[in-house]
Amino acid sequence: MLNGALARRYAQALYELAVEMTVLDQIDRELCDMVKLVTDHQELKSLLNHPNIDVEAKKETVGKILDRSVSELSKHFLYLLIDRKRQNLLSLIQREYTCLANEARNIAETKVTSAAPLTSSQEDKLKQVIAKITGKNVQLSIEVNPDLVGGVKLQIGDRVMDGSISTALDKLREELRKTSIKPQQEAGVS
Repeated sequence: MLNGALARRYAQALYELAVEMTVLDQIDRELCDMVKLVTDHQELKSLLNHPNIDVEAKKETVGKILDRSVSELSKHFLYLLIDRKRQNLLSLIQREYTCLANEARNIAETKVTSAAPLTSSQEDKLKQVIAKITGKNVQLSIEVNPDLVGGVKLQIGDRVMDGSISTALDKLREELRKTSIKPQQEAGVS
């Protein structure tokens, strides 16, 4: 919980600077690139999180790696995280920043989980319905999970709508358990 709150504060501060400097999209891309870099290179991740490596050595190494690939704002933001020993929050900060940026861009990030792959017409129809509900442009992230049996799960921001058959079957199973126990208890049968 504490990490989430810290990540939001850092993301909010960076977001406000990016808006002021009119580099909102650029910083979003650069944060994504930096997270991918750290995630893909275990040695870099180990270096950044190692408690016995000097802060200046970490910043020097990161500076050489990033060189001209990111803006000074992004580079100095990462330096700030390193100075404050918060570099482990980078991926959380990136997610929070992207949420803030998407809000500013009027984009509803939607995660769709379906039992089978969706056709392009189903995706388009889903986008239209979600756009109508949210009043925003829709950015779909689609995942296939055969365990759902059928139907879909939607996650729009922090709201989840579960229309999967597996969830419906679980609810039905639970209801049957409740109702089958009651008559036996009322009749004195255990």
